Amino acid sequence: MSGARPESVRRSLSWTLLGELVFAAAQWLALMVVAKLGSPEALGRYSLGLAVATPIFVFANLHLRPVFVVAAEGRWAFAHAFALRLVALPLALAATAGFCLVRGWPWETAVAVLLVGLIRASGCASDILYARAQRAETMRSIGISRALRGGLWIGLLALGLRLGGEVAALALVAAGLAAVTLFYDLPRAAALGEPGSARPRFDWPQLRALARHALPMGLAAGLLGFTLNAPAYVLEGSHGLEVVGFFAAVLSIIQASGVFNMALGNAAIPRLARLSAEDARGFWALLAKLLAAVAALNGAGLLIVIVAGDLYLRYAYTPAYVAYHDQLILAAVAAVIVGLANMLSQTLTALSRFRAQLVINAVALAVSIAVAAWRIPARGLDGAIETLLALAGFRFVVYLGANLALGPRHPR
Repeated sequence: MSGARPESVRRSLSWTLLGELVFAAAQWLALMVVAKLGSPEALGRYSLGLAVATPIFVFANLHLRPVFVVAAEGRWAFAHAFALRLVALPLALAATAGFCLVRGWPWETAVAVLLVGLIRASGCASDILYARAQRAETMRSIGISRALRGGLWIGLLALGLRLGGEVAALALVAAGLAAVTLFYDLPRAAALGEPGSARPRFDWPQLRALARHALPMGLAAGLLGFTLNAPAYVLEGSHGLEVVGFFAAVLSIIQASGVFNMALGNAAIPRLARLSAEDARGFWALLAKLLAAVAALNGAGLLIVIVAGDLYLRYAYTPAYVAYHDQLILAAVAAVIVGLANMLSQTLTALSRFRAQLVINAVALAVSIAVAAWRIPARGLDGAIETLLALAGFRFVVYLGANLALGPRHPR
């Protein structure tokens, strides 16, 4: 690694927040753009693509970025992590195509899902390139990259929808984001090390060892992705794409609040990892501050939704969405709990407790499937919201207990 000077948590958080806010705002606006320029069915297809491709690529990631960031210096070479990511991405694309074939979706839905898969592939390639900057605690390039990706995503999506429909729009987004990966993220990662150190190194024994080490975390993350999207799968199968589109609009509040949560976690993971080994009291103090920040921000979001959620649905989407204001409020309640649970999950990542996360997320997936199968066929979108609330509460309680049991102890 280069001798880049680490930034403070506040400065790292500022850059991370900048990028994540722009990126998430673009993701948020993308839902509105598809709703405005398309239809609830179009929004349903787009959301289904995200629901299918995202957990597959999250699993393929093997969570290599945090694994590399929190590992002892020299344990894993960046070149090996990069190579393993490049091996996994084509497999993830194939799995996405297989999912479409098994479900037997119409061609328009299948193509939309596959194009979202290509978009996720470029994001995954950039994600591992971010690992070098995150480990050095210099988050500026990551923030800029995320902002670029967000701006291109919404701009190209809107342009494509105006000119040629969903397929053209998603193809434009995929091409634009791939360009950011190749022409911005890759050079920035290379600049943080010795010449040539950012090239992937396909040393198969090392790749197998790294994959075995990261597999529990990758499985845990992939299981979490499927867990959070299980309601959408059941809803699409029992009530169709239009209801999935309305569900996506309601869930946009969770997506919006998740930006700050993710930014906080990514900025704090390296510091939490160090404090867990050096200063138990400092570890718990920082975690308490992070949880308080998450609760305050998401709580403010809940108040805004209660007061002005109907206006948000009317003007951000269309008047047809206003009927789901009550469900939006419940989703905002879930967002508070989800934010706290996700922060506690990231703390376990900082502690390198990957197997614990795997077990927790496997059980959470079973809970999500069971509740979704019970509530959604009869209650539709209401049942999907009930599933999210039950899942959020379960994850918060279990992750809180895991942190208390596995976190560092104060010296006696």
